[in-house]
Amino acid sequence: MIYLDNNATTPLLVEVAEAMRPYLDREFGNPGGIYDIGNRAKVAVEKARSIVAKALGAMPSEITFAGSGTEADNHALVGAALMAPPERKKVVVSAIEHSAVVKPAGFLARFGFEVARAPIHYDTNGAIDPQPILDLIDKRTALVSLMHTNNETGVVLPVRPVFARAAEVGAISHCDAVQSFGKIDVDPGLLGCDTLTISAHKFHGPKGVACLYTRKGVRLEPLIHGGSQENQRRAGTENVMGIVGMGAAVAAINLAEMSRVKTLRDTFENMLCDEMGDRVEIQFSHLERVPNTSSVRFVGQNANIMLIKLDRHEVCASTGAACHSGALSVSPVLLAMGLGEDAASQTVRFSLSKLTTRSDVEGAIAAIKKILG
Repeated sequence: MIYLDNNATTPLLVEVAEAMRPYLDREFGNPGGIYDIGNRAKVAVEKARSIVAKALGAMPSEITFAGSGTEADNHALVGAALMAPPERKKVVVSAIEHSAVVKPAGFLARFGFEVARAPIHYDTNGAIDPQPILDLIDKRTALVSLMHTNNETGVVLPVRPVFARAAEVGAISHCDAVQSFGKIDVDPGLLGCDTLTISAHKFHGPKGVACLYTRKGVRLEPLIHGGSQENQRRAGTENVMGIVGMGAAVAAINLAEMSRVKTLRDTFENMLCDEMGDRVEIQFSHLERVPNTSSVRFVGQNANIMLIKLDRHEVCASTGAACHSGALSVSPVLLAMGLGEDAASQTVRFSLSKLTTRSDVEGAIAAIKKILG
């Protein structure tokens, strides 16, 4: 199998699995217990919290572990909205956010919040222009949410001026950094956001664990009520094994390795263009992208059919198109980023990781050549 869908999830590192293993059996204590086995579990959780905090340039008290990036995004949006003063009933998001942001924003609309979605525009240099989202932020705004990196295209968004404007008007700012952490530098202090989400399975950690950074002094209403876990931000017994795994995965991150990944990604794109000519188009390559992601249009080929054919050649990739009620639809993200319907429906995402090899790239190219003839 050639796995090139690492933006969906990543393989678990061996060292991460080994770090988690004791918490499957002998270290089964509840972190809330006052006896030794419970205390050891508590120490393990807090060690992981410190590792994650250090990687984000944050304090351990600013880290709340969650069950997924989706949960953390929901906590950021809904939690901030519930704490907003009554005169702030506006939520601003971009048109290309993940459903983990779009859906909670829509949920808030049911309770009287205005949801403003900023379109994607490009400036005269071809870069993404933050002005459309800046124009929507005013003193009625409770929350602004803008992803750091788009999950379908790998494009890095201009978040800093947006979060600076939010701070100017007194709005809370949230950054979904699920697709950027572990690939490029992510520091919420430098980005200027109040809350930020990362998820372990995107950087070779386990599924089912993520975290929400919440800047000191920012108040969010908890979504889950009960015990006093996670500094009273998220009730429920901690997923000790998952949290330990997340800490181990964060500790294993070395951003210098991403230069090799970028070289492989660029090699893949260059080989595609050399072999396939005008039958392929590399999209968004003129924009700043994370090092691992390639958005490829196969001209005249339906992307979903391409995925089926790739799977038959044991190549894993993905497409932005989703299946709703049995009818395939074109990715709204790709349309919002300026692609026409034909181009969007013919686009496949390939995403690499530090475990991807040159032979993986060459094998994928060979499979594509056989498919396209």
